[in-house]
Amino acid sequence: MIKFVEIEGKSNDQIWEKIKGFYQTIFPANDLVKFTQRINSAEKLFTVLAFFKDEIVGFKLGYQIDEARFYSWLGGVNPEFRKQGIANELMNRQHLWCRKNGFQIIQTKTKNSFKPMLILNIKHGFDIIELQRNESNEIKIVLEKNI
Repeated sequence: MIKFVEIEGKSNDQIWEKIKGFYQTIFPANDLVKFTQRINSAEKLFTVLAFFKDEIVGFKLGYQIDEARFYSWLGGVNPEFRKQGIANELMNRQHLWCRKNGFQIIQTKTKNSFKPMLILNIKHGFDIIELQRNESNEIKIVLEKNI
């Protein structure tokens, strides 16, 4: 059975070590130093974790952009646990928390290569509002949802 845990702000170091380990498993090519810097500098950080037994099998991280907008930054589910509704539940819990905390808009970015995430966002009511190029000249799709 999957257990969901919500964390406001930065939790204890033991949990963050597990989150960093899971992050490296899901995104092995990404920079752990940049990940940690963003976590440490985030305003009103909110994390939802999915656990199977004592292991993280999914996560969703986000933080405040300004008083009205929340940035749904990063998420992922262990490939062995996909297609079980975990990503939907992580997103639902994040959006509920955002509404309870007075946010009016949730923003996220993805790449066309992450089609499952793009489709999940569209299914959850996000609209594509802009295309941007990142520092590697890749196109990022910017999506927003009014909550």
